[in-house]
Amino acid sequence: MKMKDKLEQYLSLLGCTSQTLSEVSGVSPATVSRYCSGSFNPKQDSPILKKLAKGIAELSRSRHPKITAEQVLRELQECCTPQADTGSLLAENFNILVNRLNINLTALSDFSNFNLSYLYRIRSGERKPRKTDDLRDSICRYIARYHNSETEKTILSRLTGREITDDRALYDAVRDWLYADHSGEMHSDTAEHFLTHLDNFDLREYIRAFSFGAAEIQKQSPVMPAAQRYYGLERFKEAELDFIASVLLSETAQSVRMCSDMPMRDMAADPDFGKKWMTGLVLLMKKGIRLEVIHDLDRPFEEMMYGLAGWIPLYMTGQVSPFYFKSVRNGLYRHLLYSAEHSALRAECLTGFHEDGCYELETAPQEVAYCRKRAKELFRKASPLMEIYREDSAAAFRKLEDRESEHTGQRRRILTVPPIYTLSDELLQRILNRCGVPEVSQLQIRQYVSRQRLNTEKILQHSSITDELPELKKEEFEAYPQSLSLSGMFYPDELQYTFEEYQAHLRLTQEYAKKHEGYTLLRSTRAAFRNIQIRILLGGYVIIAKNKYPMIQFVIRHRSLCDAIEHFEVRLPDENAKTDE
Repeated sequence: MKMKDKLEQYLSLLGCTSQTLSEVSGVSPATVSRYCSGSFNPKQDSPILKKLAKGIAELSRSRHPKITAEQVLRELQECCTPQADTGSLLAENFNILVNRLNINLTALSDFSNFNLSYLYRIRSGERKPRKTDDLRDSICRYIARYHNSETEKTILSRLTGREITDDRALYDAVRDWLYADHSGEMHSDTAEHFLTHLDNFDLREYIRAFSFGAAEIQKQSPVMPAAQRYYGLERFKEAELDFIASVLLSETAQSVRMCSDMPMRDMAADPDFGKKWMTGLVLLMKKGIRLEVIHDLDRPFEEMMYGLAGWIPLYMTGQVSPFYFKSVRNGLYRHLLYSAEHSALRAECLTGFHEDGCYELETAPQEVAYCRKRAKELFRKASPLMEIYREDSAAAFRKLEDRESEHTGQRRRILTVPPIYTLSDELLQRILNRCGVPEVSQLQIRQYVSRQRLNTEKILQHSSITDELPELKKEEFEAYPQSLSLSGMFYPDELQYTFEEYQAHLRLTQEYAKKHEGYTLLRSTRAAFRNIQIRILLGGYVIIAKNKYPMIQFVIRHRSLCDAIEHFEVRLPDENAKTDE
């Protein structure tokens, strides 16, 4: 018997819902829903099973006193994926650690004497480790020596559930954690911060907030800054602003390339500097200048996610192209290189001694040309962090969606409104007519909906889709009106549902789930987000659609970012949760 059938049997026997089971067992509504729908099957040794068994036994006391937690656990385990061996668990958990701590496999290979290609194959799941105890010991010793900062101890403490006060405690916690099964437990607070920031962001308000910026920059540098060297933290801040001013005051419209792994914590501690620096970047883009940025991702995962969240406003403009280096770890030296048409800024310091470094602003043609060439070479070695699509690249995004439908793999989608491909022609036409959409636009929308239906049918021929969708009550719907999901075609206007149309579309989606075996619908009574929808190809990439201004699509392929979003769990109050039972 399958897990979903066994749980359905118990729920029917006890006369309760999956929501009640969630409340009593302490397992999140989303996880219970995935087990009940069959979209996720736990391993036999998953701690989630013990919670479910205890919850079922608790619910049975008043009806079937003979049902014990031990008996339920045995029956649930018989429906599960066989218990993983230590090699499989080590491989899965090793991959999680690499992503969370941004572990450099080349450095680990040098430290442990395990072949680099062997480590890559274990991480990707292509190879099961043999000498598991030796590999586990090497991983733990490496982390205890090179990933023992206070930030990293906090990350590992959250991950392992153990208090980590010193390197020995760190070693022991990671050692035990690497052989344990964490199925269904992984989530990321930092992914939630990143996604929530993206959901709430409004570019128009952000731009208005920086309307004072020109005066601030002019006060800092009323004339073109001269070539010079800067020493000391306060002067380093001047160097950063002087470079921005040099670009603003020049007549260039060429892209600016920025690459830095210099420490920013000490400079970011000055909010006035941070505001001026961000203002300068906004003004560069107002001038029409594109930014090409190589982000330093060689740092703990939480720091990386919070840092990227700060760049979201600039990503939204469509004038920033983000990159990163694969498998680069700098231990001793730190560098910075900003390159523009008529100026450049470069800097260096020793790790841990930022204040003793040196920044140099270059304006001489020969030095600027040298820096520009060097920046070009750096970007040749960099990989795109994400692809960003706006209205001017709609055709390219359509082609990407067509290609995406051919990829085999399980899909998970976190939606704010019912998917457009479950909408009937009749209901669509009714909404278009009521909203007064011009005939030309109606034709474009109908073509878009037809294309989405076709691509979804293609996916369901070879893979499965699980949509997580809120089912709002009338009061919340009226407080937060919902619109047709047309972000994929970058339609500029919001076509809002009436509550009756919204309910009709929900019913159509439920009917779609019944007719399509590979399609699973998970419902709740509250939305996780208001303005973004997330499409995940598990193990592949993530597409985040911003529904409201600016309408934009982010395609993320960086493995750590994708893993964090894949493990993101919609957290809703238990009393408001509901599943598709």
